[in-house]
Amino acid sequence: MNMNDEIILEVVNLKTYFPIKKGIFSLQKNYVKAVDDVSLKIKSGETLGIVGESGSGKSTLGKSIMRLVKPTSGMIKIKGKDITKLSKKEMFPIRKKVQIVFQDPYSSLNPRFTVGKIVSEGMYLHKIGNELEIKERLKEIFEKVGLSEFHLNSYPHEFSGGQRQRIGIARALALDPNLIIADEPVSALDVSVQAQVINLFMDLQQEFQLSYMFIAHDLSVIAQICSKIGVMYLGNIVEITDRNTLFSNPQHPYTKALLSSIPMPNPKSRKKDHLLIEGDIPSPSNPPSGCKFHTRCPFAKKICTEQIPYLKKIDTEHEVACHLV
Repeated sequence: MNMNDEIILEVVNLKTYFPIKKGIFSLQKNYVKAVDDVSLKIKSGETLGIVGESGSGKSTLGKSIMRLVKPTSGMIKIKGKDITKLSKKEMFPIRKKVQIVFQDPYSSLNPRFTVGKIVSEGMYLHKIGNELEIKERLKEIFEKVGLSEFHLNSYPHEFSGGQRQRIGIARALALDPNLIIADEPVSALDVSVQAQVINLFMDLQQEFQLSYMFIAHDLSVIAQICSKIGVMYLGNIVEITDRNTLFSNPQHPYTKALLSSIPMPNPKSRKKDHLLIEGDIPSPSNPPSGCKFHTRCPFAKKICTEQIPYLKKIDTEHEVACHLV
């Protein structure tokens, strides 16, 4: 893959908190800390995977970067431009550069519109070419995602799940973006279709030099497409490194547990040190003190309950937030 060092996305100390009011008259507020101090970078042509259990804040991170959800603090830069506090009007031209593909392709497609209208809507809004040029581009994009111009006048309910996700990808591709945020794009699809859609993402990346942020809870899906992986737990990134290092030398106990949960054809071939964690993820409105993972970590010490561990470099491209590393 031809990569250069241009940074497409930079996120610095991003926090997204949602207020919860307690009681009818109570003014005391509590907060759901969905994203709690996240920093990351994505270079041109790179795919960063964000992985973690449900409730870890992955989707909120993606939506905050898109400014579909308002961040509480921190900074988001797209190609060097700070977009954190831009108004809706100022965000409009930026939306061409960053597109999102949602988890459920059916609920993200308007059932009253033909798929041709759905995919071309953004092109008309952003005035990409005249009527004829838009129609030509539409046919070209549909071919690129494995559909034909014959499908343009059909409605979303006439397609299978895999085809609908291809329509979602076509809509994201239509504006010629630099970055696509894919929010669990294959989790609602059959396993056989998942592989086809992942291959499509990879082919499009090579052809259009796209950068991806690929959000998933399944590490085996992430492994196929991502060059770099960030592991998220309760609003924080606890480990971030390249794919090979993460799978061969995971350092955070939570990462080790996620790797141990990947199904294997022969369970006897599992490493002896595989780690299983028990219990559920704590509430983001009342996270544990110190390291948020200490309530489920088999190695937790006193320091883990008292002090927050911050990401620290243990190698050139490997950062871990753990007191025991």
